[in-house]
Amino acid sequence: MTELERELKKALRRVDPPAGFADRVLARAANQGKPAAQPSAWFEGFGLRWALTCALCAVLAWGLAYHHEREKRGEQAKERLMLALRITSSKLQIATQIMQEMNSPEPRQP
Repeated sequence: MTELERELKKALRRVDPPAGFADRVLARAANQGKPAAQPSAWFEGFGLRWALTCALCAVLAWGLAYHHEREKRGEQAKERLMLALRITSSKLQIATQIMQEMNSPEPRQP
């Protein structure tokens, strides 16, 4: 027999119920005809709905503000990147021009 089979056999063995179990089941079955405890009026009425609606609105407002802030930061990062690329491009143009002048056979004119 494998270890799994032994564990299953142990878990599924017959166990006698605790003392008084049958009496508790019969007592509960006798009480089934009685109505269950009613929730408070706050939960039944608009109170819970309003609370959930307000919570949902707050979460949505926070989410939109967070999204807007991230979008704003993204735009700022894009602008900084474009500036850096323009500066790099101008510096590369200057370096290219200097290299071409250095490699040209004609002397530089002041």
